[in-house]
Parts: sequence; structure tokens; C-alpha cells
Amino acid sequence: HTAQRKNIMKNSKLSDKRKDELKLLWKDFENSIGNNDINWESSSTSSNKTIDRVVQEQIDNWKIYREKIVNKELQLHEYTNRKKGEEIIPGYYLCNFLERTTRHAFGSSRPGNSTYFEIKLNEDRQTYTIRESLGKNEKENFNDEQAALEYFNREINPLLYNIVNSSDLSNKILQVEQSNYAAKQVLRKMVVLDAPYQFINIYSDDVVNQLHKEFIDSDTAPNLQKNNEIRLFINEVLDIEDSNRNNFLVSRFLWQYAGSKGIADEDSPNVILYGPPGTGKTYSVKKSLKFICKGDNSRYEILQFHPSFTYEDFIDGIKPKGVSKEGNLKFEMVNGAFKKFCIRAKQECIIAHREQRQPKAYYFIVDEINRANLSSVFGETLSLLEKGYRHNGIDTENLMKTQNTGLIEELIKDNPNNESLAYHVEDGKVYFGVPKNVFFIGMMNDVDKSIDTFDLALRRRFKWIRKDCDYDVIENDVKFRSGDDFNNIEEYRKCCEKLNTFISQELGLGKSYEFGHSFFMKISDISSTKKISVKNLEKLFELHLKPTFKEYLRAMYPESELDKKIAEALQKFTAKIQIN
Repeated sequence: HTAQRKNIMKNSKLSDKRKDELKLLWKDFENSIGNNDINWESSSTSSNKTIDRVVQEQIDNWKIYREKIVNKELQLHEYTNRKKGEEIIPGYYLCNFLERTTRHAFGSSRPGNSTYFEIKLNEDRQTYTIRESLGKNEKENFNDEQAALEYFNREINPLLYNIVNSSDLSNKILQVEQSNYAAKQVLRKMVVLDAPYQFINIYSDDVVNQLHKEFIDSDTAPNLQKNNEIRLFINEVLDIEDSNRNNFLVSRFLWQYAGSKGIADEDSPNVILYGPPGTGKTYSVKKSLKFICKGDNSRYEILQFHPSFTYEDFIDGIKPKGVSKEGNLKFEMVNGAFKKFCIRAKQECIIAHREQRQPKAYYFIVDEINRANLSSVFGETLSLLEKGYRHNGIDTENLMKTQNTGLIEELIKDNPNNESLAYHVEDGKVYFGVPKNVFFIGMMNDVDKSIDTFDLALRRRFKWIRKDCDYDVIENDVKFRSGDDFNNIEEYRKCCEKLNTFISQELGLGKSYEFGHSFFMKISDISSTKKISVKNLEKLFELHLKPTFKEYLRAMYPESELDKKIAEALQKFTAKIQIN
């Protein structure tokens, strides 16, 4: 690995200053964990167990499967099955072990659909769906056990054997990435469990590609190879020793790092997160800010737009400032929230230039951005948001005069202390600019107001990121009060999907009217047992979904039809639980 590591470090595109910033982020993250261990969020991985112990337990459990694969003893029912009866092998069966049982210690590898495991037991518990024999529009088919066994022994077992039995890491990688197996995420996790210190516990193409591009950006390579190179690179930069604890922490660190970089970056400094209510837009931004800014709240500002929000509130303007002795209103020139923030970010640019380093990033966040008249709020300053028109904080390039700069110049002549009203003063002239270290993040529920209401000049200056209901969050993070998993969480996930499909497709309201996952996560406060019941769903629907849903319907249907549509929605929501 020494030669490979040297070559990776030689080709790294990360500057020494950026590496130092990465080290600081890592140290802060590591210190935030301290000597305490994380909350594992489930009694099956109890919080009184150390990180090292939980990770080692999963590695030991994997060895049980590994031995069966190497000895060609793995059976069909040990590969794919439903959870039922006694757990005679860790996680009940291999697909579930790789997808769910190991997710706390080794990250999520959910493929999105159980048919991607190539073969699965159907709900009748008698027949099997084989992906190879699925028709174009067929969601499942019905093969007898003999056909399933033949396919398993012909296609699946040899693939697992070739991956596990190979002693060469490069060959393992090729076996996975060149296979026709649909759920490559779980095969990747199998390799990671087999060689945990050679990889990070991340399997998503998007995240691995993002990290690799920033750190190394070498020739095109498959996911696992990039993953391996990221691990070698990060070990060298952060000086990480091999241990179960470090393996877990550095993977979680890089996952958070990638998530925070995905919101806004130097290529796309202006971003709008949009989608249905309850999809975690505000939560994800705040979580990323906490990670990036390391608790320095001077580096970000969060405000909420409303219909009466104006240019004076945002940039600057004359506003009432008290009452004179004669009882008349006094007016003063004041800076708006965004201009004050830009002045603060500019000072960081000046300090960074003096200290010969990159300026720290500053984040301006606007919730419900679509509720204000944006063209009026931004005014002539809109063009300054563009990446190519940002100010470096030092010279006079990419600065402009605004509607109030003449007045501010006069105020400064009368009293030099008024210079605090100016973003930049050059030869007595006042200018405004948006510093290059400012990232602008807007959030909106597009059900409240269509994206089409944004004029083209606004829309083209932002990167638009849609946030929809994340069913993986429901399945992985919804817990019973004790911290245990619900027994029928998979069925509950399907209930949520059914309701949203009914709203968006069958009723024709569109995805903007679906419910976000935060609505469905409220089931934890309702259910009194580990099995979610129909009564639990009815209560959740009545208390948290029905009021909003009824308002949605009023825009599309006459009042006489509302109760019928609501009853249909409730039936769709509860059907899967009733069947099971």
C-alpha cells in the first residue's frame, strides 16, 4: 500500500491549506464524540456497548456467512427470506444482514428494491421472484422453489464465492463492479466487511464520486476502487491508525462532510432546496452548518421571508428610528440583513488575505424564500450573486453602486462614523458587492407557491435541489419508545408510500402535495407497542395528516367530495397493515 498511497498523495488536488482545514474539521468532530460512545438508536446495538465492540460483533457475524460461502454451504433460505421464527443466523439471512443488521456500524447499503437481490421470497412465502425473468412492467413473478434453487446455484452462489474467496483486493473489486448483480451496494458492503480497514463505510456512487473528485480526481475507476483510494488518502492526511473505532468514525465524518458540501459549494454558491413540507430541508441545512462552522454562529444567519419583506430589510434603506421631542417620526439610513452579513464576510476575506489563507465560508439562509417579492427584495444587487461577479473582498472589481449609495456618500461627508453603512469605500465613493466566501441557501415548500413564479433571472442564478419524502429515513430511523425497531417497519414504510402515491398520481395532485417523512415519523409518539397497528395509523392520519390533506383537496375538488377522498386516502394508508 505504501507505493499506492504515495502515488495517491502525489496526484492529490487538495492544497496544503485545504488539508489543514480538513484536519481541523476532523479534530472537532473527533472531540465532539470524545471518550463517550454514540447513541446506537436501537437496543440490538445497545448504547452501553462501545463503538469498537459493536463493529467487532458485526465483523464476527459476517465471518459466519463468510465461512458458509467459502465452503459452498450457503443455502437459499440463508440468502433470501422473510424475517420469521427464530434467528438461527445473524440478521436472519444474508441480504437482510448486509442491508439492515449492519447499517449502524457499517453504513446503509439499501438497494432501493428487494428484487435487486436477484431472487427473493414472495409474500405468499411459497413462490420466488427472480429478477432475470421479470417482464418489462412486472413488479414480481412467481417461480417455484426448484427454479429459485437452480438460479441461486447457477448465478448467486458462484458470484459470492468468487468475491469472498479471492485474496487479491483488486480482484474482489472487479468481481463486484463488473458483475450484473443489481444491488451492487450490498456486494460492496460484503467486501468492506471482508477488509474493513481498506475502505470507508460508504457505498453510494454520488457520495464516493464527490469525495474522490475533491480529494484525488484521478482517472475513471469503479466505486470500490475510488472508495479504497479515498481511505488511503484520508488515512495519510488525518494520520489515522487502523482500529474499529477509527474505521467507524472516519466513515461517519466523511458522510457528514460530503452532505455538507452537497448543499452549496464553490461551483454552485447559490442553492434553493424545494419540495413538500416535512422533507427535512431546514433540518439538513442546520445540521450541515453545525458541522461546517464548528459552532461559530457568526458565520451563518438564518431568516424567514414574508410578503412584506422589502429591499430596505434586505439591502439598505431609510426606516423609522424613534420619535423626536416634538413628537415627529425620526428616519435613519439603516443596513439590511444581507448587507450587514456581506460586510461581516468581507472582513473575513481581508483577514484571510493578510494571513495568506483561504477565507472561511459564510452562509446566508432564507427560509420560505418564495413568500417575498424576490425581484423587489434583491433589486439591482441580484447580478452580484453570480459566481463570476463575486467580490474578493480586497480590490474594486465586481462592485456596483446601488440606489442608496449617493445618500450614504453624503452621510459619510457629514459624519465619517457613517462609513459603517458602506460595504466598500474607495476615494469617497461607496459601493456594494457580494463576497466570494458567501453561500446563499434558500428553502421553500413548492406547494405554497410554484417555482414558475420565480422569474427567469432569479431561477438561472440558483442550483435547485429537490427534497422529497425519504422512505429510507422512515425505515431506518423511526423507533419504538425504547429505541427498538418496530416489528413491522417495512410494512409501515409501504403504507407511507401508498398514501403519497395516491395523492400524487391517483388524485393527480403531483409530488409537491405528498407528505414528507417528518409527518410519518410521528408514529413513534403514537404507537404503544412494537407492532404498528391500524388504529395507530388512523390516529396519525386524523391528528397530523388529515387537516393538511383536506386543505390540499379544497383546491381541486368541491366540498361535497372531500370526505369521500379523505376516506379513500385513509384506506390506502392502512391497507398494507390490515393485510399483514
